[in-house]
Amino acid sequence: MKLKLLQIGFFLAIQTPALLLAQSDEGDSTPEISISIEDGKVKIAINLNEPFRWENTRYESIKIFPLPWGGAIPHEIWFEEKSDMTWRQTDMMFMGGYEVIGNSAKNILNQYTAKYGELGTRTWSVDSEGNLKSFNENTGKYEIYTPEAFAKKFGLEFHQSDKYEIEAEVLGYVKNIKGVFDLETNLLNFDKLDYAPFFKIPKLVVEGSKDMKKWSKVKLSEPLPKEYQWPQELSIEMEAELKESTFYRVKIVEE
Repeated sequence: MKLKLLQIGFFLAIQTPALLLAQSDEGDSTPEISISIEDGKVKIAINLNEPFRWENTRYESIKIFPLPWGGAIPHEIWFEEKSDMTWRQTDMMFMGGYEVIGNSAKNILNQYTAKYGELGTRTWSVDSEGNLKSFNENTGKYEIYTPEAFAKKFGLEFHQSDKYEIEAEVLGYVKNIKGVFDLETNLLNFDKLDYAPFFKIPKLVVEGSKDMKKWSKVKLSEPLPKEYQWPQELSIEMEAELKESTFYRVKIVEE
């Protein structure tokens, strides 16, 4: 188990809200933290600034649909690892798979086959990690390339910008479904519906101290949610004694 310190913030009970920037060497993924007092509670807003991803993300449709027994809920899509997906439409579940268009290993391999033919001295395939591999009889070892490196080696097209488009093969559907993520609206358009992405929240620990020597876990007003709508910030509330200045720090517990 590893602890990753996001921020130590010095908070004065009488001061106006101040913006606190987390210290990190992760470039654009640096978390941003702000602290304020509202209605007698300390509020910490954390923007994790996680980069966009397809894997391990749940998508929820903006539009809601009626259930047969009453009420209404949104459609949901779960994009899992290894290109597996589940799609729920009200009370029906559909299974399938997806691949990223343009920079997927399968797309690059199709380009290679079209250019050089299926037969040759070397046979290439896609491994479980999404890379291309082939056994080299001269060295007695496998050669493994990322899709980008493979495309460069063999003069194939590689479009990094296409990473925001997917093609899904869903059981029960005759044609594949194309999904496009819009970075301006932060919504996925899939099967003519707009979906918002939800990322799982890492395990966070908030601690407080009067002297930065002895730290204790701070009790939150409510349990942390399991996920947040990307790329929005996460809000944490905690009860606080507004009499003394206090240091607060937020840590991510990495398993």
